[in-house]
Amino acid sequence: HQSKKLLITSPSRIQSIKMMMKEITFTNIALVVETWDAARFTDKEFEEKFGYKAVKQMFEMEPRTKSVFGYDKGEDNGNAHMEIHAKAFPRLIDSIIQMLGPDVEFVEEILGQVGDRHRAMNVNPSFFPFMGKALLVALEDSLRRKLTDEEREAWEEVYDEIANVIVKKILA
Repeated sequence: HQSKKLLITSPSRIQSIKMMMKEITFTNIALVVETWDAARFTDKEFEEKFGYKAVKQMFEMEPRTKSVFGYDKGEDNGNAHMEIHAKAFPRLIDSIIQMLGPDVEFVEEILGQVGDRHRAMNVNPSFFPFMGKALLVALEDSLRRKLTDEEREAWEEVYDEIANVIVKKILA
């Protein structure tokens, strides 16, 4: 069956961002938590490997994303910023996943703060679909298998809701 495609595959969706995060189904939260935990426990160096894989994959998909990391000011500068983000990204995803549940307002507040930081760094909202796709590539790489259709749909729904809130704050 057809997967629901939002921000992960459609940058134009950024124009129609909802004001509030919708409730994500328990089934999808469970699938995301299950696959995330399975990936996390595959390797002692999961965080470092996952973060680097995701960021490098995003650079391959959309080279303009390198500008966010300061590569326009030189390779050393870009590498330093990329290293910080690569280490922080899996921790952020882990924290958000652990917070998913009935307290949507709390999650939105945290994501709003993430959006404020991204706005301060002049992150282009059109880059979020590439990060979503890169996240899925890094996840499959960590799991050493492809996601099932149901797992992919769950991750797309969760990422899209997270990205919607962050992008809303960037555009505010």
